[in-house]
Amino acid sequence: MKRLFLIVSILSACTVVLAQSYRSMSVWQGSSSTEFSLVAVDSVVMDTDGSLKIVTGSSTETFQAADIDSVTLSVPSIESTNTRNMKELIAEFNGVSINRNSYKPVGTNNPLMGHKFGADPFGMVDGDRVYVYMTDDHIYDSNGNVIESGYGDCKKVSVISSEDLVNWTDHGAQPVAGSVGGPATWANNMWAPCAAHKTINGKEKYFLYFADNANGIGVLTSDYPYGPWKQPSGMNSLISHSTPNCGGSIVPWLFDPAVMVDDDGNAYLYFGGGIDGLSAADPGSARCVQLGSNMISIVGEPKQIRPPYLFEDSGINKVGGKYIYSYCANFSAGGTTSTNPGSGNIGYMISDNPLGPFKYVGKCFDNPGGGWGGGGGNNHHAILEFKGKYYILYHTRTLKSAMRKENPVILDGMELRSTCISEINVDTVNHKIANLSVSSMDISDASVKQLKNFNPYQTVPGATMAWERGIETTYRERLGKYAYATAEAKKGSWMCISNVEFGQDGPIAFTAKVKGKGVIKVCRGNPTANSGSALIALAEITSDRSYKTVKVPLVNIPPKTVSKLYIVFSDEASLESWSFIKEDNGE
Repeated sequence: MKRLFLIVSILSACTVVLAQSYRSMSVWQGSSSTEFSLVAVDSVVMDTDGSLKIVTGSSTETFQAADIDSVTLSVPSIESTNTRNMKELIAEFNGVSINRNSYKPVGTNNPLMGHKFGADPFGMVDGDRVYVYMTDDHIYDSNGNVIESGYGDCKKVSVISSEDLVNWTDHGAQPVAGSVGGPATWANNMWAPCAAHKTINGKEKYFLYFADNANGIGVLTSDYPYGPWKQPSGMNSLISHSTPNCGGSIVPWLFDPAVMVDDDGNAYLYFGGGIDGLSAADPGSARCVQLGSNMISIVGEPKQIRPPYLFEDSGINKVGGKYIYSYCANFSAGGTTSTNPGSGNIGYMISDNPLGPFKYVGKCFDNPGGGWGGGGGNNHHAILEFKGKYYILYHTRTLKSAMRKENPVILDGMELRSTCISEINVDTVNHKIANLSVSSMDISDASVKQLKNFNPYQTVPGATMAWERGIETTYRERLGKYAYATAEAKKGSWMCISNVEFGQDGPIAFTAKVKGKGVIKVCRGNPTANSGSALIALAEITSDRSYKTVKVPLVNIPPKTVSKLYIVFSDEASLESWSFIKEDNGE
């Protein structure tokens, strides 16, 4: 680690060293030293009587020259962008109310987000990250007013990603339907998205499939798993009621797609549902079809799948060479039997072929709205394999229930669902999924564990967090490159990262790309920490019009232990990214 140590000889008189010019100070007497931190000290004075005075606020600690062997000042090798000293920066938080309570309690890992809603999740693994695509359940209109939103208001896809299943990066709620300026000009809605990626002509391409209400399935493309998304040239819906074997009388609901790219590169799409005018016990309204090699066309006529008591919510997985189709049962199913999953529960079928025929096996997931998830409602799931384990994504109303305690304007009937994730037992030898039941379920921290510690030395997108209070996110698009979201903070807002590991050497500086007002405070374990070893960095925000890079040496070197990291805002600000620095790389 690069540090400059200045040994001050106790010879000169009336020497004053401003505290902001060093990180820490050690007064050595024999083999022991008295330590002073950067924040604690206002000034160091060598008086005419030969004594050394350490001035801290209204108190002064005095050392006689005869008792001092040396004074060591640890000087940062990073030049700070701050224009004010630490005391002035800390003062920015005086009178700022910081609510330590989050709607998603700190230490719990479900739902995935505490700052916004998202429903009908689908998970796609790409490299070391899992991407989750959701229906954009939302509580505010474009003017910030609380609305009693319904399915007809869902027109965007909400995308988040993680490499540890606890810290999630929000890539924003991205317009899809043409009715909100999205690329699918033909569509009025965006429901229940799913995604896949495939190498085409030597380049990795990403595909987003979604439902326009119950009227059809669309597809968008991108060069990145998080967008921006484009409508294939000259194309409207991929599947409509005019598609063979998909008429409205036999497939009432053309929605809830699921996609799978098989080991041989062929891809398949699953969709459909509804019991309108059909037998509740055997509606036969699910469909599957092979996709063309370009992923934006279909091969042949969609084939029928006949899940008992089908309602909606297609799912597809390949397990041990077999194809498992899963779905949500309708509410006429009654209790679970050997031939139906039970009302609102997830059942599954198995086949030797991706296009069937499929044979019913049993139930694998209880409807969380029936008890432990709160608030009733429909069920929707997706099963994925990630880093050697299987997980199930689903939605509950737990976040809405927590928010209602403080916000009576949020009504019980509002469609405000939140995505959760839990580990699920999949037998890859016998091709079976053990049922995840109400009695065994815990949707808090016990249901999913953090897979790895968080690396603070990477460039971290601003909208990355495990917990927060007062943070919102804004989708932004850089045309021709990629899509991202920024974290929008209010006065006293904070976000928290779980299990941050600084390593053996530790960082020397904190940097961020930010605009707005006030000061960013970085601390461990407590968002209200303004002093002591919990305080790590203070960064003055230097621009309120455009994103500027701030870079500051650390107030305290964080310990080698893994800990929670808080980023706190004294005023309104927008955070694009942040990182810790190990070495001064000259940037």
